Amino acid sequence: MARRKGRKVWDGISREEWLSLFADPEVMTDLVMRIFRALYHAPRHEDSAKHIAAAMEIEYRALNAAVGWAGTKIRARWDAAHPAPAAEDGTEAEPAGPARAPWEYVFDGAEEEDGTYLWILKPAAAEAWRELEEADWPEKGELREILSEDASSFGREGSLFAEAPHETVRRIRGLLEEERLFRRRALAGGARCTVCGMGRMPLLRAVPYGEGGRKHRGLLFCPTHGALFAAHLISFSPKGALLISDSLSPADREAMGLREGMTAKNPFSGRRMAVHRRIFNASRRKEK
Repeated sequence: MARRKGRKVWDGISREEWLSLFADPEVMTDLVMRIFRALYHAPRHEDSAKHIAAAMEIEYRALNAAVGWAGTKIRARWDAAHPAPAAEDGTEAEPAGPARAPWEYVFDGAEEEDGTYLWILKPAAAEAWRELEEADWPEKGELREILSEDASSFGREGSLFAEAPHETVRRIRGLLEEERLFRRRALAGGARCTVCGMGRMPLLRAVPYGEGGRKHRGLLFCPTHGALFAAHLISFSPKGALLISDSLSPADREAMGLREGMTAKNPFSGRRMAVHRRIFNASRRKEK
């Protein structure tokens, strides 16, 4: 990745535009999203590529390549939406301002006294990421679903950087507010994992189930039991007794704190759980 002296700052993308970018897998690969998460949680939203790579236990050149890829995509879309004005002789004029490397479209940057170069999360990107984390996303896919229905906000038609349609923005804001309300209510009600009863709210997440899928907030689980429930490796009987897949060995069950017949710690919708249980039972039959 190109190395340039001095602090590099560019704020051409708004918070709403970053929300669209975060939802677009053609720009934001899983690796790039992990880099954004690391920067968001770093002091002052800044860190070096080598330090982030070491924490992820991967080669830092892979980070540079991923960010360069995202920056090239964003730059191409930006240039298409902001063509250079024609000169008086009819030829295309030189673009105004300094040329930017691809990574500068993704992060700001600054060089420390020891020569270490830092990536810095752009303020608008940090605001957008904060909204996503408060809504327990990107683990959830509702935002991606909303944007997929609006091709212009995805940049597949027209301009990615055009003002997003009012209805799309309204739906995104409604989704984020719905998630915030859900988490506040869950916390007020003594939030806990439906299986083990763990009450550390920052680690709990809502897993959708039954009819309607992600349109329902779902049940709260800790990371381990939430993953098992989402994979239909555990479910609950109509009376709330825990059901465990035969694919989980006795050792697995002990390690994950699972015992057949454990009672659900949170109430659930019997109708929606019946849908989840049917899938659980069908998977169980396939394993036999």
